[in-house]
Amino acid sequence: MRLFKSQAEKELETRLTIKQGINDLKKYDHTLEKKKKEMIEHAQNAKTQGIKQQYDVALSGLKMILSYQKRCKAMILQIQMTESMRDLTALSSKFVKLMGNVGKELTKVNNTANFTHNQMVFEKGMMSAEAAMDQLENFLEDAGMSFTDAQDEENITEEIEALIDSTGAAKVDAMDSEIDTMLAQIEKKSSAIKE
Repeated sequence: MRLFKSQAEKELETRLTIKQGINDLKKYDHTLEKKKKEMIEHAQNAKTQGIKQQYDVALSGLKMILSYQKRCKAMILQIQMTESMRDLTALSSKFVKLMGNVGKELTKVNNTANFTHNQMVFEKGMMSAEAAMDQLENFLEDAGMSFTDAQDEENITEEIEALIDSTGAAKVDAMDSEIDTMLAQIEKKSSAIKE
């Protein structure tokens, strides 16, 4: 077993960890989607049977599932944006190192105080740009975690009601009209038999 890993190995490990994290979050989102469908069915059954208490429990469960799904999607997006920012930071860091090497070579060729001063000013500017990118990365990380707190409770309830009605109400209405038609036919036959 080697004690020290190369920079490329560390980079590969980091990328694999990020990819695994995103895959885990996507699996969790997929599981939540299944649970959402189950809870919608429970809500539809409770609504059809007129059992308000079970309907309210299903509604509460759906609110929780939707909230978790939105957080999960926000976390996936946050990780992807942070990875992109990290890549940009690494790229600019390589650029700064390259410019430093070029600067050293130029210093050998033209060893003047003016060039050295300009090189220091340039490097200070690049360090300041990297610090700004780090601050932006921290800002994005902080901003991405409070996604669902601003959601209005009433809007969530309306969204869930529409979801329940759009996926199951049409089936119930069709079934009701079919039952009404069959009852009308039975009544017609029984009145014909009586006559």
